[in-house]
Amino acid sequence: MDRLSILVLHSLGDPAFAPAFLGHHVFALQRNFPEHDYLYHDATLPLPEYVTEQDFDAIVLDVTFLTARWASLDFLQARKDAYAFVRESGAVKIAFPQDEYDCNVLLDDWMCEWNIDVVFSVIASGWDVLYPRYHKHGNIRLGYTGYIDESLIDRPTQPFQTRTIDIGYRAKKLPPYFGRVGQTKWTIGRDVARLATNTGLHVDIELGDKGTLFGDAWLKFIDNSKFTLGANSGSSLLDPTGEIQRHVRAYLAANPDATFETVEAACFAGQEGLYSFTAISPRVLEAALLDSAQILVDGDYSDIIKPGEHYIPIRQDASNFEEVRAAMSDTNEVIKMIKRCRETILSVDALRYRNKARMTLELIGDLATRKNLSPNRERARSNITRYMTEMPAKYKSRWRSQQFRVRVANAVAPYPVLHSALRSAARIFR
Repeated sequence: MDRLSILVLHSLGDPAFAPAFLGHHVFALQRNFPEHDYLYHDATLPLPEYVTEQDFDAIVLDVTFLTARWASLDFLQARKDAYAFVRESGAVKIAFPQDEYDCNVLLDDWMCEWNIDVVFSVIASGWDVLYPRYHKHGNIRLGYTGYIDESLIDRPTQPFQTRTIDIGYRAKKLPPYFGRVGQTKWTIGRDVARLATNTGLHVDIELGDKGTLFGDAWLKFIDNSKFTLGANSGSSLLDPTGEIQRHVRAYLAANPDATFETVEAACFAGQEGLYSFTAISPRVLEAALLDSAQILVDGDYSDIIKPGEHYIPIRQDASNFEEVRAAMSDTNEVIKMIKRCRETILSVDALRYRNKARMTLELIGDLATRKNLSPNRERARSNITRYMTEMPAKYKSRWRSQQFRVRVANAVAPYPVLHSALRSAARIFR
C-alpha cells in the first residue's frame, strides 16, 4: 500500500481525562500503522488555514467529532461552517458515528451534505430508519463501539478466588430520552445493589459521575471484580432532531423528581419501544479479557455472546436475582464460562483494533485509487511537521483551561444558584 496522508478530525479533549477505549478508538490508525502520514486535530481548537488548504488521501470523522449534532443547532452549523472544506474535498471521507439513534436525521443530513464515502454504523440493523437519505446511495458498513486493546490480551489477571469484589459496576444515570434501554443501564445497578444487601456479597456499585474511573484505575477495578455487571449499549427511543431530548430536559428542570413513566407520558408518549438499537459495549470486551465473569441484562450483544454460555443472564428488573446468585456460587462452571467468553471475544477478528485499522486503510487505498487521487504528499508531510511544531503549546494551554473549568464546576456544584450563574456567564463570554 502506498504511503497515505490522512486527516483525522476528533473532539477527544484532554487525553488524560478521556476514557481509555475512546483514546484507542481515536488513534487506532496511527498506533497500529504509524508508517502513514497522519494529522490528528481536536476540533475544540481552531484548525490552521494551511491544513484546510491541504489535499489529503482521506479525511476521517471520529465519533467524538460527530457529537456536535447533540449540541444546539447553532453549534452544529458552526461546526459545519468551520470545516466546510471537508464538504468540498475530493478525498476519501469516512465517518465513525455512534449513538446514531440520537439526532439521527441531523447525522443523516450531515453525511449527505458532506458526501461521505463510507459510514461505519455500530447498529447492526435498521439502517433505513437511522439513515433515511444516506442509505439510498451511501455505503454503510458495520462497526463496533469499542475494539480489543491488544495490550489487554497478555495482561496478567488476578486469580478468580483472590478478587475482593463480588459484583462490580459503574454507570452514569442516563436521562429518560434513551428510553427503557438507557434506563436499564443504571437501574440494573440500583436494583442489584439493593437486592444484594445482607447477602454477604461484597458489591461495589457506583451510579453517576462521582464513581467514574479512568485509564488503569478502571482496568484494575474490573480485574478485582469476580463478576462485572452490565447491559447492552443503546436506546429504545428514536430522537430524529433532538426535540425529545430538549423537551425532556425542560420538563425535568421543572419536575426534577419525575419518574420515567411520568416523563414518558409528558414528552414521548407512544414512542418508547418502537425501536431497539443496541450494541455490545467496550465494557464487555474489557471484562472478557480481564477474566471477570459477567452478569448481563439479557440481550443480543451484537450476536457475539450468548446467555448461559458466555454470561449469567439477569432480567431487566433483576427479578431473577436469586437464580443469578445460585449461578454465581458454582465456581467451576463460572470459571469455564469466563474461558468461553474470552475465547469467543478473541475469535472475532473484526473486534481487533489492528484489524479495524488495517481494514480502514485498505478501504482508503482502494477508494483513493478509484477516485484517482494524487495529493501532494511531500507538502502534506511538511504541513504535518509544521502542525506538530506549532500546536502542542496551544493544546497544553487549552487542556489547562479545561481542567480549571472542571475544578470550578466541581467546587460550585453543591451550590445550584452559583453553578447556574457561572454556566450562564460561560455561555455569554465563551
